[in-house]
Amino acid sequence: MAEEALECRLRSSTDIIDEDEMLVSATREDTEAMGRLYDKYYSKIVGYIYHCTFDSIVTEDLTSNVFLAALKHIGRYKSRRIPFRAWLYRIATNEVRMYWRRQKRGKAISLQTDDSGLSEQNCELESDNPSAGDRIAAEEEYRLLHRALLELRMKYRTVIILRYYEDKAIAEICEITGRKEGTVKSQLHRGLAKLQDILVRWGVLPE
Repeated sequence: MAEEALECRLRSSTDIIDEDEMLVSATREDTEAMGRLYDKYYSKIVGYIYHCTFDSIVTEDLTSNVFLAALKHIGRYKSRRIPFRAWLYRIATNEVRMYWRRQKRGKAISLQTDDSGLSEQNCELESDNPSAGDRIAAEEEYRLLHRALLELRMKYRTVIILRYYEDKAIAEICEITGRKEGTVKSQLHRGLAKLQDILVRWGVLPE
């Protein structure tokens, strides 16, 4: 039973890669092929970049940059020898890295969170509504965690977001970051330890 499940997962993964490879090859002659890749991966890239920036406006801009860069450099993709989706995440990671570098050069990074994703209605919900209270508490916890993530160096933040927000396997994180498995595991371990220290210092976690 386990062998059948493993075979199914491997076959599904191979099918995804083969489909992507066919679409990438088709972009040379078929202008709609890139559009299909865009439709397939847009929501995933948007979600990843939002987790990295917590800013909906910045997310839209950077996502546009990612697909423009992919379209511009699609001819170079085959030399990367990684799955297309990993290549796309690599471009997105680079866009996020450049964004934060610009922020550091231009001004001090603000730790204020972007509430544009929350409706005014949520802010006015009755406090005696249990589900509303749980949702607001979860949103506040998410904000605090993201603020703590922003305290980390980019290399730690990237692997943590890919692993725990994007649910990427270690092997795929290696493809996206271009790092070896041992390095990724080490950065995850150190990053989580540093994140815990920050949350303890803020009083979010007990000492």
